[in-house]
Amino acid sequence: MNFRAYQPKPPKERKPYQWRRKPKKESLRYNLILDGAVRVYPDGREVCQDNAAGRDEYKRRLHLLLQRQGFKCCLCGESLNTYNSTFEHRCPRGLAGATRDDRIEDVQGNPMNGAAHWSCNSEAGSSRNKVYVR
Repeated sequence: MNFRAYQPKPPKERKPYQWRRKPKKESLRYNLILDGAVRVYPDGREVCQDNAAGRDEYKRRLHLLLQRQGFKCCLCGESLNTYNSTFEHRCPRGLAGATRDDRIEDVQGNPMNGAAHWSCNSEAGSSRNKVYVR
C-alpha cells in the first residue's frame, strides 16, 4: 500500500482583529445637554441620565426642590433633608413612565415636581390622587 505522510498546511496569515465601537449618531428623538447629563425631548421634557453627570444633576435638582419647599416633605409636611429625600414626580413614572419629566418648574414657572421622604413616596406609589402639602 502506498500511504502518504500527513503534512499539515501552514496557517493562514491573519491580521489581528481590532474591535472598535461605532460612533453614536445624533438622535432624532432627544438632545443631550449639560455634557450628556440630561436628555431634552421635543415636547420639552427633561430626563436625568443614569451616569455620573446625570446623578449629580439629579441631586442638584433635588436640593433646589428642598430649598423651594423649605426642607419639608411635599406629601406629609414633616422636616426633610438631602439624605432621606427623593424626587416626587407629579406625573407618576409607573403609570406613564414614557412621559417622565425631571424638571423642577415648567415653562411658565409653575412647580412640576417635589421632594418627599423615601417612605412617603413609596407609600403613595404610582397613584394619581396624591394630596400635596403646600
